[in-house]
This record gives sequence, structure tokens and C-alpha cells, in this order.
Amino acid sequence: MGGRWIKFINLPRPYLFVIPAAAGVCGVFLSCENPSNIAITLGTLVPVLAWAGGQVFNDYFDIDVDRIKHPEWPIPSGAVSKQEAAIYGLLLYITCLILAAFANIYCLIASLLAITLATLYGYLGKLKRKGLFRNFCFGLAVATCILIGSTVGENTSLLVIAVMAVVTLIYTGDNIIGRYPDIEIDRKMDICTLPIQIGEKLAAKIAFLLTVSAVCITMFLWLLGLHISYLPTAFIAGLSLTSLAFSVFKDPEKFGTLPTILSRYMSQLLLYISLIIGAKGW
Repeated sequence: MGGRWIKFINLPRPYLFVIPAAAGVCGVFLSCENPSNIAITLGTLVPVLAWAGGQVFNDYFDIDVDRIKHPEWPIPSGAVSKQEAAIYGLLLYITCLILAAFANIYCLIASLLAITLATLYGYLGKLKRKGLFRNFCFGLAVATCILIGSTVGENTSLLVIAVMAVVTLIYTGDNIIGRYPDIEIDRKMDICTLPIQIGEKLAAKIAFLLTVSAVCITMFLWLLGLHISYLPTAFIAGLSLTSLAFSVFKDPEKFGTLPTILSRYMSQLLLYISLIIGAKGW
């Protein structure tokens, strides 16, 4: 029984929660220089719960692929049934919406948008439509974590919108090359990812250009009121993201290696930290 509960806990992959948590907190600070502890807590929990529910439904819809690539995962292994997964995902969504409603109506609307995008992302996988639209859907879903945080802080400014654009570009590119390790499986299952549709090199080039565009926008966020103190840290994060994206462009299979994946996560977190530094004016 204990092992089964561990499977339930691991289903939404908690080790990935740091991304929506960091994005949500970043959104809070971008909208409010000195947020309360309650605002920071809601800015963390609401996007994490939306992300967690989305992860559960992504596995729910992706079961055919996971049976081949990850047969040990909770749903394909049978440790968690599809019905149980659906109930689990809905409970995560409902908890997310309850907390969002506690914040304000705008947070509730932003959370509904995040949940819709997260579920749509998973459903498009079921339809085997994993082209650019699905990649963009993922990028936009991550960007809504910023939006949720800003609505908690009750100030969705032009700066917040610009940061959402940066996040959308970064994670759209991330999602494009995230399918490279599964290309052979995708081909066998007739799944139309962007690398299969237009070729690995061209898809990697698009991901690289998206990353470079995001970094360029980031360097000029001070024009929208962000304190210039963010620039040194943002420059390091941007340089790392660009370098990693270029290395993947040169050799797309590198994205699947653990050091590259961890390096990108650390660079993305460093970018969020730089934005919080700028918002605080440190």
C-alpha cells in the first residue's frame, strides 16, 4: 500500500514543481515590490497545483507512448488506474481554483487559463498532434504562472506581459527540442512532432532563435521599469541559455543528456532570480 501511495505522489513529478513555483513567485514580485507572506504563498501554490494537475492529465492522455517508453510510470504500470488519475488531476485543479478564488477574481481567471492550456497540451498529445502549436501551448502555459503571480500581487503591468513573452519563447523552444530523445518512438507511433515534420536541424534552429529572441528582450526590460540591478545576473542566465541552445542546435541529441537538462533548468531559475532582483531594486 505504501508503494502505491508513493506512485500517486510521484505521478505529477514533484521535482519539476520548482519551475511553476519560481515563475509564480517572480510574477508576484514583478507586480508588488514588497509582497506579503500570504501573497508569496499563493503565488507559489496556485501555479504549482495547476502544473501538477496538468502533469497528471498529460500522463493520462499520453499513456500509449508511455507504455513503450516509460512502462514503469504509475499509469502505464497499472499502479494508478486511468480513472484514479483523472480524479487525482481534477482534485489538484479544484484545489488550485479554490486558492485562486481566495486571492481574487483575476487570479481565478488566470488559473482557469493555465488549467485550460495545461489540459489542451495533454489532449493534443493524445491526438498525436505534437507540432509547433503544441510547443507554443506549453510555452504559454508556463507563462501563465507569471500571470497568476501578478494577479496575486494585483498589478499585471506591461512589464509582466513582456516577461510572459520571454517565458513563452524560452519554453516553446524547450518543448521543441524536448522531444528529440523520443524521435524514433514518435516515428514508429506516427506522432507528428516538429522535428519529424520539418527535420531535426531546422526544428533545433527554430528553438535556438526563440531562445535568442527571449534573451534579447530580457536585456531591455529595464525600459519597462525593471531596475538595472537585474542585468548582471540576467546576462549570465541569458548567456548560459543561448550557449546551451546553440550546443543543441549543433547536436540535437545533447538535449536528452542529464547535464544539459540540469544546466537549462539552472539557467532558467537564474533568470527568474535576476527578475526578482530587478523588481526589488537590489
